Parts: sequence; C-alpha cells; structure tokens
Amino acid sequence: MARRTNTSCLGTAVKGYLLLNLWIIVGYALALPVTLPDLMASQEPPLHVRGPVQHTVVHGVPVVAALGVALFASRRRSVAGWVVLARAAVVLVLGQIAAHWAAARFDAPEWSARAMAQCGAAGLVAYLCRVAVRWWDNGGLASGSRRPGPGEIWHAAVPFRDTEGGKERYCVVMRSRLHYAEVLKITSQNKDHRHDHIRMPSDGWDLTSGKDHWVEIGLQPLRVPYQDFTDGRPKGRCPRAVWRRLRAERPAPVASRA
Repeated sequence: MARRTNTSCLGTAVKGYLLLNLWIIVGYALALPVTLPDLMASQEPPLHVRGPVQHTVVHGVPVVAALGVALFASRRRSVAGWVVLARAAVVLVLGQIAAHWAAARFDAPEWSARAMAQCGAAGLVAYLCRVAVRWWDNGGLASGSRRPGPGEIWHAAVPFRDTEGGKERYCVVMRSRLHYAEVLKITSQNKDHRHDHIRMPSDGWDLTSGKDHWVEIGLQPLRVPYQDFTDGRPKGRCPRAVWRRLRAERPAPVASRA
C-alpha cells in the first residue's frame, strides 16, 4: 500500500513539474515580442528586430502559442472554429498586456530576471484563461453542472416543434449559446418511414434499452434553456457517422420564436 502511495505521489510530482515547465514555455512564447527586443537592446552594440522574417517569427510565435492554449482548454468539447479563434485572441491580448506590465513593474538590471518576470506573468495569464474556459464550458454561473456541448447527447425537457409544451427526452446538442443550447430531439419510435429522421445506434450512450433510436435531420434545431437539462452530465457522444450527417444537412439559421 505504501509503495503504491509513493508511486502515485511521484507520478503527481512529475506531472506537476512537466505542467509547470509547459506553462513557462507558453509564457515565454507569449512574451517573446517583449523579451527578445529587450535582450537585443541589451547587447553591445544594441540590436533591433529587422526584416519581415524576424518580425514574423517574433509576432507569429505568440499567435501559435495562444492558439495552442485555446485548443488545449477546449479539447474536451466540440466548439466552433470562431470560438477557438476568439479564445486565442483573448489569450494573446491578455498575455501581451501581462508581459508589458511585468516589463514596467520589474526593472531588474539582469535581462534573465526581467525575462523570467515577463514569461511568468504571461504564463500565469494563459493558465488563468485556460481555467476560465474550462469553468465556462462546465456551466459557468448558470449551475454547478457542465454546459452541454455540440455533438453530445443529453436528457432535457425538449419543446414540441408545432405545439406548446414539451417532453423530457434525449437530444443531440447542435450548438451552445449564451443562455441555451440548440438541439435535435431523439425518439425511440421507429421512424424509418420518415425522410426527416435517421436511425442512430445506441452504442456509447444508451446503456439500458439496447435498441436503436431515431434523430431528426435537416430540421431547425430547438432551443432548450440550460436549466431545462435534467442531468449534470451528457449521456455520451453522438455516433460519428450520424454527427457528420447532422452537420452536413443542417439548415441555415432562421429567426426563432421568442
């Protein structure tokens, strides 16, 4: 028992060490437009960033790092490309602000000390952005539950399409919005004779009935407020082939009812 505990502690320590180094590297990449010119200016004679190649490297590396942080923070969810780009832009801007703040705040005589402060500030901001993204994806202020994401199957009170009211049922989340998710309903009734439904296997999400289901296709998604999702976790992911078809045949958005 003691050996297992020690091994677990050692593994945790190694993981923590690797993650710390990872965030230091990320911080260095984000702070590169501040640290590198500072290093070059401290040389004798002073040097400057010149030419398109050098400028591309100095300003391109932080962009790549910010994209990496955004993708890493969103890796547990299927999010739209523009969301990842928006998150990367936030990481990039805040990282630059943190690096410039550290450069003005910690005016040490040695370049290495200044660079460490700048990289540490940028890396800390990147880590906090990652925590904020995970917190938002897990529900944010809405609840202690995880926010539904595209491609996931949830149980929720889904409104009827043509009449008032609704019914608790399984659904596939197509998009995540600020206060609600857009879903397509799933039914266990055989809809093979309907052109607006396709068969969906139960593998990976319905572990009780063991039978196939049918999901709407080619129809406008229905709005479900986050408080109408009955569970705090998804039942599973939509089978890959079905998800590809749902996305391919998704109609263009239209103005929805209030």
